[in-house]
Amino acid sequence: MNDMTQSNVDVGAAKVKMQAEGVQVYYGTTHALKDVSVNILDKVATAFIGPSGCGKSTFLRCLNRMNDTVASARVEGKITLEGQDIYDPKVDSVQLRAVVGMVFQKPNPFPKSIYDNVAYGPRIHGRTSSKAELDEIVETSLRKAALWNEAKDRLSAPGTGLSGGQQQRLCIARAIATNPQVLLMDEPCSALDPIATAQVEELIDELRHQFSVVIVTHSMQQAARVSQKTAFFHLGNLVEYGDTDQIFTNPRDPRTESYISGRIG
Repeated sequence: MNDMTQSNVDVGAAKVKMQAEGVQVYYGTTHALKDVSVNILDKVATAFIGPSGCGKSTFLRCLNRMNDTVASARVEGKITLEGQDIYDPKVDSVQLRAVVGMVFQKPNPFPKSIYDNVAYGPRIHGRTSSKAELDEIVETSLRKAALWNEAKDRLSAPGTGLSGGQQQRLCIARAIATNPQVLLMDEPCSALDPIATAQVEELIDELRHQFSVVIVTHSMQQAARVSQKTAFFHLGNLVEYGDTDQIFTNPRDPRTESYISGRIG
């Protein structure tokens, strides 16, 4: 995935990192996602919002081919990362997921030490040549995930022994240890208390200066706090996409207005 051609498409000042065109997703005979086209910008946090079952998580999972793991799923259309079709048969989905990392709804640390959780990706993808280099990646990733100070004296302790909020930050550290270009987050705070949620939100704001961050959230307040771009999904359609401020204060589509004002969803 390292030979991707640089795309110079600009939207405002931000470069397009991923591009979806006419994406359709079927689960068996169910048409879950209908003709979605959207640009994901570099070093911008994009929020996907909408009622439960509207297709936002389905679309998120298209961006790193997680739907490949669902036997009944069929994805049509085109999704590119820096101009390269990620569904091209030559693209290895495991390698793709190193470049397009993912953090899930429930913290899911591996049953390994804190150190080994973070070191796992760089090891399997051959990103390091020495123990010193790996130590450095682990420390850097934990620092970026705002977990180093809490974890540095217990790196050999199991990751599952951390609190919920710490476990989610560990999963973020694990996702960024492979130095991805895009970080996908599927409702990363839904299992967390308000204090841990605030810490993860603060982290998202820092991480978007290094990566494209895409977050699915059921909380409109969270979308408004952490994102610069927002996409509103409803019944499998991408209804509206634009600057977060505009979506929340002056939506163009009546369905968006109804959702934001609490009349649907």
